[in-house]
Amino acid sequence: AGAAGAPAAADEASVPAFSSAADAPSTIAADPLPGTSPFEPAPSLPATRVATVGEPAAVEAKRGRSGLRWALALVGVLIVAAVSLLIVSLVGGRPATSTAIGYMPATTFSYTEVRIDLPGDQRPKLASFLKAFPGFSDQSAIDPKLDDIFDRLVRAASKDKQSWTNDIKPWFGGQVAIGVGLPDSVSTSTMATSGANNSLVVVTITDRAKAIAWLTKSTEGLTINRSTHGDADLFIPAINSDAVAVAINDKVMLAGTTTALNAAIDSGGKGTLDQNVDVKAAIATLDKDYVMFGVVRIRAYAEAALKLMSVNQPGVLDKTQIDETTLALIPTWQAQSARFENDAIVASTVSPPWAIGYDSTNGPSDVLGHVPAKTILYFDLHDVGPTLNAIIAKFRVLEELKPAFAQFDQAVSLLGGSDAVFGWWGDTALVVTPLSDGTIGGGLVIHPRDAALADRLFSTLNGFIAIGGGSTGVVTRSEDHNGTKITILDLSAVPGVSSTSFPPGFKPEFAWATNADVAVMGYGSEFVKAVLDAGPGTSLGDDARFKGLLGRVGSENMGVSFLDIAAFRGLLEPIAQAQSTSDQWAYYTKEIQPYLKPIDAVIGAVRKDGNLDRGTGAFTVTGP
Repeated sequence: AGAAGAPAAADEASVPAFSSAADAPSTIAADPLPGTSPFEPAPSLPATRVATVGEPAAVEAKRGRSGLRWALALVGVLIVAAVSLLIVSLVGGRPATSTAIGYMPATTFSYTEVRIDLPGDQRPKLASFLKAFPGFSDQSAIDPKLDDIFDRLVRAASKDKQSWTNDIKPWFGGQVAIGVGLPDSVSTSTMATSGANNSLVVVTITDRAKAIAWLTKSTEGLTINRSTHGDADLFIPAINSDAVAVAINDKVMLAGTTTALNAAIDSGGKGTLDQNVDVKAAIATLDKDYVMFGVVRIRAYAEAALKLMSVNQPGVLDKTQIDETTLALIPTWQAQSARFENDAIVASTVSPPWAIGYDSTNGPSDVLGHVPAKTILYFDLHDVGPTLNAIIAKFRVLEELKPAFAQFDQAVSLLGGSDAVFGWWGDTALVVTPLSDGTIGGGLVIHPRDAALADRLFSTLNGFIAIGGGSTGVVTRSEDHNGTKITILDLSAVPGVSSTSFPPGFKPEFAWATNADVAVMGYGSEFVKAVLDAGPGTSLGDDARFKGLLGRVGSENMGVSFLDIAAFRGLLEPIAQAQSTSDQWAYYTKEIQPYLKPIDAVIGAVRKDGNLDRGTGAFTVTGP
């Protein structure tokens, strides 16, 4: 019985059964109040809106109303399903690391895994990448082609005793991981201090029996003691049994010391390395499928190395703060990954920033517009002067380094002090470029933060060389190039230097020049002239191909690196041909050159990404 005034609860047996949802009666009239849920129970609605079951209006309304309610219910289910799928895709879209990481010791400081199983989109991306190379135009034949390549490699490594398809592929799970352990400063054994007991190689397998058969075949002729530990078979060599042994269970093949193997087997593949705060942060940066992933716990290793040093050389570190200062600069971790992207292998590095006391900001380089368009090697960093000053300031305050810095300050004072020597350096690039006279030049190209300081430094150097250069065989001369003075140091008279030892066209000379926009120093006056002549429309920064490559890694950055592999090969091949026999050159052009021609360039950039420094690099290829 219910409470007073409440309707009696219906007996379960008295509830009528309906053959379908459409037959179920509705107690809600056709037009619910605006803003009222169609699924709201009838008793909660005003009495004027409630019809009695069996009344004509209610019977007529029930059919259309019932259909509407079921339609709305279906739409609701679909919306919930769609949102659920979206959430699952966003959460589950982050690529999973190899199962190998679960076997790694928690003290691993460097972990690297290679995914030959090509997860996610990496198989079609690899096929597209290889299309640029001879023999890979048929995208449907990618697997046989890869098998052929691996067969050749395995046969060469095993001296034709094994092949990939017959001996390894039948059991190989496609994942290989290497973990390097931190050295143990407490133990005095060689194995412990080297970190070997905390190091491991893990290979995933698909067939335990075939993996064991392969290992047996590979170690034929050696005395191997076989035993078991946990769920794994152990294979320990009779000689050097404390060095490397192998364990195999249903999931993985492990290689390492017996101490490392036993610990890995006991973990059951559920180790906690991936829960380490540094490793977990590194894994969180992954957002795409990959063929390689690695993480290095940089500071943990540095700390372990210093502890080991303090054991081997007691008291040494107690006398200095250099170690603490250096540790404070180092980021705790760095992650690396690589994946195929149709026409490139794209690599990524991510880490917290180095705490040097100065942070560059993302932006275009100030020197790209002063570098010749034919440059084949380019490496720049932004704000070099302030960066160097910040690093020096970190160590200058240390008491034990004050005498060394006193000598340093005295030396640079002859040139006007550290600000006069490098404090004016802004964006700075190392450049190598072919020149119009057929030679190759290279040197530093600097955007001056203070053009007056740059000019003063070079004037001071000119004065010193004019005074003391003659006694050493250095001869100086100057040239005017479109209003900019170039100073050239001729070293051909310096004892031990011979012009005949240089390739044809090359001279033993060094040159420099500076103006309001750029300072340049490097090999040869022709290189300096090429830099001074570069400008809008004729610089590397305006070259269409380079701009396309730079766009792939980020034109707004803190530094760029670039190597034009195709151009570099074009410079080397005539030299190689001149030094080769006709048979050697014919072999190269037939068997090697076709596989080198598609290789285009390597480019990379580092940029600030919130509280992380993120580097992106691309190794690109071009189609036939």
